[in-house]
Amino acid sequence: MAQVAAAEVTTNWSELWPIAVYFVVLLIMLAGMLLLSWLLGPKTNRRHTHTPYESGVIATEKPRTRFTNHFFLYAIFFVIFDLETIFLFAWVIAFDEVGLAGFIEASIFIFILLAALVYVWRIGALELKRKHRPPRQVFLSASEREN
Repeated sequence: MAQVAAAEVTTNWSELWPIAVYFVVLLIMLAGMLLLSWLLGPKTNRRHTHTPYESGVIATEKPRTRFTNHFFLYAIFFVIFDLETIFLFAWVIAFDEVGLAGFIEASIFIFILLAALVYVWRIGALELKRKHRPPRQVFLSASEREN
């Protein structure tokens, strides 16, 4: 009985050692890249080093608009539906192996995705109902701004 268990452990290790080596090499490469970027990277600490900028344009004042939650909903929907395409891509790669059962499962999956998209569209989550709101100071009255 003990010999059978030892044989199973040996068999499992012989199948898993390439993955273990891969992760060890990956960790060594990651540590090496971080060390090289720290050693070779610039070490300046000037006034503009930590100044945020977008597209190479340095911000000179505070932003004038505030984004509503709808702006972030678009980003969330994109991530969700983009992630689903990864699952479908894996199904396409294994198309020959999964056969008819895999085709039916993928069809159900696509149908659920389409139903979710129709639901999101019907409740109006894809419509930008409000434009970007101005900063909060605009809503304050003159007497509140003085205080």
